[in-house]
Amino acid sequence: MLFLYRFFCGVLKVEFFGVYPEKVLNLCARNGINVWSARYKKQKIYCKMIARDFLLLHKILRKSGIKVHILEKRGFPFFIRKYNKRFGIVLGLIIFFSFLQIMSGYIWIIDVVGNETVKESEIISHCEEIGIKQGIRKSKISPKADAQELLLKNDKLAWGSLNIEGCRLTVNVTEITEKDADNSIATNLVATADGIVKHIDVKSGNCLVKVGDVVKKGDVLVSGIIENMSETKFVRCRGEIFAETQTEVILKENLTRKETVPNGKLKNKRAFEFFTLKIPLYLGAEKGLFETENSVWQLKLFGQNLPIKIHTKKFIFKTEHTVKISPEKAEEKLKDRLKTEYKGSVKTQQITHTKEYAQLYAVMVDSRNIAKSENLIFGVGN
Repeated sequence: MLFLYRFFCGVLKVEFFGVYPEKVLNLCARNGINVWSARYKKQKIYCKMIARDFLLLHKILRKSGIKVHILEKRGFPFFIRKYNKRFGIVLGLIIFFSFLQIMSGYIWIIDVVGNETVKESEIISHCEEIGIKQGIRKSKISPKADAQELLLKNDKLAWGSLNIEGCRLTVNVTEITEKDADNSIATNLVATADGIVKHIDVKSGNCLVKVGDVVKKGDVLVSGIIENMSETKFVRCRGEIFAETQTEVILKENLTRKETVPNGKLKNKRAFEFFTLKIPLYLGAEKGLFETENSVWQLKLFGQNLPIKIHTKKFIFKTEHTVKISPEKAEEKLKDRLKTEYKGSVKTQQITHTKEYAQLYAVMVDSRNIAKSENLIFGVGN
């Protein structure tokens, strides 16, 4: 504290010389002038003192025959005096620190912690819907109430909290985990497609079909109602029923198509974002065929994101061409699509051609689980 006091008052390093200069130490002590780091060298006294005490030396040294000379000036008063004619620097410092003080009352960085399957952009979007975004005043955020509102916006979250640290807002979330089905609800297993039953694996419920039966979409395969001589039970059906199904497929492939390919022309347009203010660094709009790629560079300090960004939009210009496809090539593409887009084996297949396109008609045979669980509905009769 003594060091800070001397720094803001200003410190002078002085030398006393004349007739018996060591007398000055007694004179200073008698008149309440504090000096320190005093030393005697070559018939001179060197010491340090507070700047304002130097004005008192004129009276006590007037008849002593001792003279004083300033060797060095240090401290805040002498530092600020160098810039007393540079008003702009002082004003700039005042404006800068005032700006920092005002900006510290706002949120400029929003982080999301704890999400795994829910995207961060989705959570931030819901935060914006309830009014929480970059540039909001801290006083307008109610962490407890806003966290509850966020949970109402996003039904995939089980818990959430908002923590404010400086100009950073951290959104902590916990996602809802899938729960096992409620065994207390009775269900049926119904068919999701037409087919011939090939394999049955029922763990609970009353199976109504057998291998070789032909079933239609919507038929009840396993009933959740089990009746016996003494009582009727309602259970949740579990199991799998595999059936051979047939699917009709119609695919078309045009013999001519338009393609756009890059022509080598590239252009970048940038925008500067400072806090919530976004300033474009370009003029005009682009015309013609192009694709865009967006990227953002954000300034960081000591690993922390600052609200200063450079947005870059890359324009990749393209030229449109008309490409003709031979009937043979079109057939190959149709067959490849059939293999990749549909499961099972081909029962029948036919390809026809017109001037504009090639068409493939096929019947696909597949063995799959067609059992789907549906809640058992109880009706009230008249």
